[in-house]
Amino acid sequence: MDQDISDSKDSKKSRESKDSKNSNDTMIMVTCNDRLGKKVQVKCSPTDSVLEFKKLLAAHIGTPYNKIKLRYGGINSLNNKLTLDDYSISNGVNLELYYT
Repeated sequence: MDQDISDSKDSKKSRESKDSKNSNDTMIMVTCNDRLGKKVQVKCSPTDSVLEFKKLLAAHIGTPYNKIKLRYGGINSLNNKLTLDDYSISNGVNLELYYT
């Protein structure tokens, strides 16, 4: 009987953990503008790193991810190791896209 109660508690904790993870993985839409008239919208997660975002963007535009430079909010070049959330990039944000 004690084993059943323990299993039930573990199962509840597992469900709660999955639910909280799903709520943190809300998808956002970010627009990138290359200032030459090309705008691309990319669906991503706020927890994606800048590098992961560049790879998604590269797949959309057909440019190698290592040739992409992103600017936002006066920051000249976003750090690949930080997340979009670290830069407060949220749904509907516009990033400046440059090619190196």
